[in-house]
Amino acid sequence: MHILNGFHVRQILDEVIAVPSGEAGKVFSGIISLNEIGRFLFEALQTEQTVDTLVSTILEEYDTDPETARADVTEFLEQLRSAGLLVE
Repeated sequence: MHILNGFHVRQILDEVIAVPSGEAGKVFSGIISLNEIGRFLFEALQTEQTVDTLVSTILEEYDTDPETARADVTEFLEQLRSAGLLVE
């Protein structure tokens, strides 16, 4: 799975946002505000990923346990899925 093509992640002052363009702009109009882990996952999803690879990547980068990492990944993916932004 991966994020719909056409999103650009930008940092403006202290806020990180994802802005759609092209194909993504046809599906989603607005911006997405991302926290640190959200940005990390959003950028990882620019290429094909699985839940397991996303969890492993979080565990390598952040000091957290596998259950918390999996819960965070699952919640983030559900939000993307419900907005129609995840290509599976």
